Amino acid sequence: MTRAALACLISAGAAVTVGGGAAQAAPHAESGSQPAKTIEKGYALSCAGQSSGVFVAVDLYQNSAFGSHASVSVETPEGEYGGGYGPEDTTLLSNGTITADIPVRKLDDTAEPAGDAVISGTYTAVGKPKPVHEVIEDPAGHYVITKGTNTQLHTAATVDVLGTTVPLSCSTAFRFDLTVWRLTPGQD
Repeated sequence: MTRAALACLISAGAAVTVGGGAAQAAPHAESGSQPAKTIEKGYALSCAGQSSGVFVAVDLYQNSAFGSHASVSVETPEGEYGGGYGPEDTTLLSNGTITADIPVRKLDDTAEPAGDAVISGTYTAVGKPKPVHEVIEDPAGHYVITKGTNTQLHTAATVDVLGTTVPLSCSTAFRFDLTVWRLTPGQD
């Protein structure tokens, strides 16, 4: 999954779920049946940092209905590296702790393994939950209706990768608690 794709999903209030490197809709209800309904609780973080000539971007997404997704992109004077996984039944954020271990490969024809990116840190809720209510129509004419809350998070995190520790600043960090209905065309 690209950083831009996750940023779009995150800015949409996590109304769309992620899977296999692309946006993925939940199973659709049959025409004439009730809308598919899911309860989705989790976290979304989009972070970046730089140290000693190493730039790192990290995206973490944990959804109770669709699993966890993690990705890392690393740029160094020697080349570019990256990695990720998802969906997996892995806890990335829990009880104020951020933790992820992402295998990294060189992004060239060799795709050589280059160790792991180890993300660690803490988070705390900031302020009151903000209401979320969105109605989105996808290109196929399916409607996704999302209602619930997002709660801003304050984070303190680092990533250890390629022998360098990089402090991360998270431009997007929130916890979500949503009810999502998915309707196919022709449903009332």
